[in-house]
Amino acid sequence: MLAVITRCALQFLPDHVPLLWRLLPALALLRTGYASSMEMPVIDFAQVNSTTTWSQPHDVELGQPDTEGLPIRITGNDPYFSASTVTFPVREPLWVNLRLRSEAGGNAQLFYFEKSPSEEHSIRFFVPPGRWVDVRVPLPALWAETHFRFDPPGTSGTCHLRRMAFELRPAIKAPDWPRPALPAISPKARRLRAGSLELAYEPSTWGSFSIQINGQPYASGHTRALLGYTVGEPRWLSLTNTVTLSTRASNLVARTSIKDPDGALWQLEQRFHRSTKSDAMDVQSIVTVDRERQVVYLPMWTHFSGMASVGTNKTQGLFAGLEYLENEPSSSKADLTVPASLRLVPHSYKITFPLMALAADGHYLGMTWEPSPQIAALHDSPDRLFHSGGHLMGLIFPGADPGQREDGEILPYGPVTLKANQPLETSLTLMAGTGDTVVPAIRQYVAQRGLPSLPTPGYTSNAFHRLEAHAWLDSKIRDGNRFRHAVGDNFPAGLPADASYYMDWLATALPGTDLERRLRETALAARAGIPVGQLNSSSIGHVRHPVAALVYGGVVENATVALTQGRQMAAGFPANGSILYTRPSGKTDLGATHSSREANGLAAGPVSGLLERALFTGDAELIHHALQAVETLEKFHHTVPRGAQTWEVPLHTPDILASAYLVRIYTQAYELTGQTKYLDDARYWAWTGVPFVYLSPPTSRPVGAYATIAVFGATEYVAPVWMGLPVQWCGLVYADALRRFARYDSTGPWSKLADGIAASGMQQVHPAAETDKQGLLPDSFDLINQVQNPVPINPATLMSQTIPAGGSEPLYDYQVFRVNGVTVHAPGPISDVRESRGEIHFAVSSWAHGSWYVLINGIKPTSSLRINGQSSAEGVEERIATQGWLVIKLSGPSVLDLQTLP
Repeated sequence: MLAVITRCALQFLPDHVPLLWRLLPALALLRTGYASSMEMPVIDFAQVNSTTTWSQPHDVELGQPDTEGLPIRITGNDPYFSASTVTFPVREPLWVNLRLRSEAGGNAQLFYFEKSPSEEHSIRFFVPPGRWVDVRVPLPALWAETHFRFDPPGTSGTCHLRRMAFELRPAIKAPDWPRPALPAISPKARRLRAGSLELAYEPSTWGSFSIQINGQPYASGHTRALLGYTVGEPRWLSLTNTVTLSTRASNLVARTSIKDPDGALWQLEQRFHRSTKSDAMDVQSIVTVDRERQVVYLPMWTHFSGMASVGTNKTQGLFAGLEYLENEPSSSKADLTVPASLRLVPHSYKITFPLMALAADGHYLGMTWEPSPQIAALHDSPDRLFHSGGHLMGLIFPGADPGQREDGEILPYGPVTLKANQPLETSLTLMAGTGDTVVPAIRQYVAQRGLPSLPTPGYTSNAFHRLEAHAWLDSKIRDGNRFRHAVGDNFPAGLPADASYYMDWLATALPGTDLERRLRETALAARAGIPVGQLNSSSIGHVRHPVAALVYGGVVENATVALTQGRQMAAGFPANGSILYTRPSGKTDLGATHSSREANGLAAGPVSGLLERALFTGDAELIHHALQAVETLEKFHHTVPRGAQTWEVPLHTPDILASAYLVRIYTQAYELTGQTKYLDDARYWAWTGVPFVYLSPPTSRPVGAYATIAVFGATEYVAPVWMGLPVQWCGLVYADALRRFARYDSTGPWSKLADGIAASGMQQVHPAAETDKQGLLPDSFDLINQVQNPVPINPATLMSQTIPAGGSEPLYDYQVFRVNGVTVHAPGPISDVRESRGEIHFAVSSWAHGSWYVLINGIKPTSSLRINGQSSAEGVEERIATQGWLVIKLSGPSVLDLQTLP
């Protein structure tokens, strides 16, 4: 079974290992050819032959071959070695069978190339630690003279490679797919209505149905479908028989039967039922055959959106987990190159939840289904398989397990048995409504299916706090009093203030323990070297809030830095509001495939930074500039979130970080202005992030639900391919934005979604047994094999969400009092908020140990303050009249009353 591709940010170490040449068997034969054109190479690593070599070892030492094969001792972070030429007698797809044992385990990689290795010409596979395994993975047709490079799993220990053998992988030849005809609906047709959705079924031909939305033709069935099975060779049966229709009050049933040329009788049935949910129709498809058949293609359901109306045009399309489209083709090379760009029939674990949807001409049609290992999803927008002139959505047998079919391919590796007289069933729901985007379809899916139960993290609160304490104190992100963003020498250790306040928070959660003492001592030593004015801007987490100065002091200094930075950002903001992608010197042009050099995710970063500084400083001019910058994002109104990770991912690629940044921006714009248009925009962008979250468990293994896909594409267009490969830190940034937005929108599932993302992150961390990585969040997670992929990331991003998800008080809060033009920032919750003209009342508390600080901005010279009913003279730390800043020093829960009028 193929393992999903890992993400590795490690740089190559210097090649200090001397060049070695090892003699291996059988390859002499590989260089001289074969007596038979079908004789495939077999490499026995337990033997030695003087005529061939494996060479160019990097970060490995190759031992002498023995009965266990070739010993490969790993000496660095990037181990590999290469092979001399291997000769292949035919250019056909292949299987490669490897036998090996790895002490460390993990993902191995085999490169195949003619001149030099590259990611697109490689295959990765998972190797469990400590035992011999036989791995079988597919390869494409190779060159007559092909080189190989083997990268063993892990960064330490020894790997034994015993055998590598090749065999032909015959591909099933696809038929000439007949082009569907538009159904001719006659008075004989039977109809079923479900709100705005209506289906009319014509009895003349199987699949001859039409779907209307609000009385307008929108989609059609497949009137010329084929069924494929093998009897020695593929047979293709045309499913064009007449149909028997029956109707009852809320049901319509279509049945047909057909005999194949080899004598088996196939029974096909579709049952349509008006759903209990509005504007939805449930469909059950049942197929039975009276003799066992070896099936290669069986369409359980097919429809073509737009075939009867807008054709190949659309405003948006969605295949959750894989495609988020505007009026552009799916399987696009704008996000990644072939063959990984093909998403026609993807491996099922890549689907975040079962939803396809298309929006066009002011309406949308969505399809959701019950996932099953036997069933694969079929999607192409527009339809380039059958050339229907619409957009293809369907469900087919056999399923899309990696062992059954190549990712994206319409036909499997080989036939799958359909037993005699055992019905094959699948259930789906059609959903419809008005809208120019797929967001209403996403909302309808969640309304109908709900969210999954929160994952069980596997830790009590105390156990997880202890694990995260050890992550800060004892893992390899720590280097004395300094900390790395992630494990590895290419992540330099620095002095991040967020490391200190997360350690201090953990110390508060672990009172009376030795860990409390160690955490407080380390937190104090870590922040000792940070200039006071840089506390808020010194971070290694992906979720950043201006809380450090509110805990440790230096509030005015940090507000002054934020004001200076904000003014510089405002001065440098383009007059036309266009943030353009610029290709870094010597790097891939990641904007080359996008229709513009702009994208909402690319623009959201600078706008968010400007808005954050305006909010913290309360500077009226800076707030004005920030809100003007927010208005420049109007050009991206109701578009697809994309382009937020252009340090490695193409500008065009749909991206959950873009959703996260835009939710935060519009939430804060609403808080500052009270304008509901901003709240509406925040709501839209919140829904756009949902397709990146697993709402349907991709496997039966523990980690899956609420794991988050970062982008629907690949790094540098090639690899790693991120679909099906969760990158939880991206989802945690999204979760943080949702938590704030949830205060103002009770219509969505935002708090539960954020809690689920946090719980999945807890599931994914490295366990305590992995001492050097304990408590760290992996950069990505292998869902199939349930293992963490490099590189391990510091705990800050995860803790930003596990703290509120666990019911603890937030580390940071702010409150905008719009009537009086005042904003309050505190290292803890702000509650009991009341405001009238000239008067402000609120309560504040903090998790911080000892004293802590509250920043109030927008203060007028005549303003007066009472703390716990008393004069504020002793509590005022600093007052900067020119900026309207007031800093209050507190040491416990307090009630503050502010009068802003004389």
